[in-house]
Amino acid sequence: MRAHLPAVLAALLAAPLARADEPVAKAPPAARAEAPAQKKAARNAPKGKKKARKAKREINGPVATFPGFRMLEDGSTRVYVEISERVPVAEHKAEGRIAYRIKGAAVPTPNNLRALDTQFFNTPVARVQLVEDEEDVDLVIELKQPAQPSHRLIDSEGGVVLQVDFPAQPGSTAKSKAAQPGEER
Repeated sequence: MRAHLPAVLAALLAAPLARADEPVAKAPPAARAEAPAQKKAARNAPKGKKKARKAKREINGPVATFPGFRMLEDGSTRVYVEISERVPVAEHKAEGRIAYRIKGAAVPTPNNLRALDTQFFNTPVARVQLVEDEEDVDLVIELKQPAQPSHRLIDSEGGVVLQVDFPAQPGSTAKSKAAQPGEER
């Protein structure tokens, strides 16, 4: 009985599709042999429009990698990106956004272009992302509320690190104080 179970289930599932007044036509043996190959080709065929890939540009200059976000123990926030060599950095402020233009840099790894969503942290920073321009890279920081960050370039083993520090928000610290026995919160 168990050996016939798949065939019985297939027949039960196919039965509602066939109508009593229509004859059931069987495919010729050659067509049945080609069917699995056609199904496999259809599965592997591109669906809809395929996105045109950006032509990889040759990277001859500085490289920006590893964008990051960190809450510090004092409740302040640090956004950073590693750069392979010291380059000029220009700050551009707009309402709800601060961008740092890293002159002549490129981002070789597409994963480093993904946005860092920080909206659930107690920080003025909502989102951080590296954005490539034609010849430069922008470190774009979207804000939840107005803030006055400070930025600096710090020498590191592999080049420099661009650090952008935001002051602590009221009531934010990385360490939470646990209630001691006999102490009320």
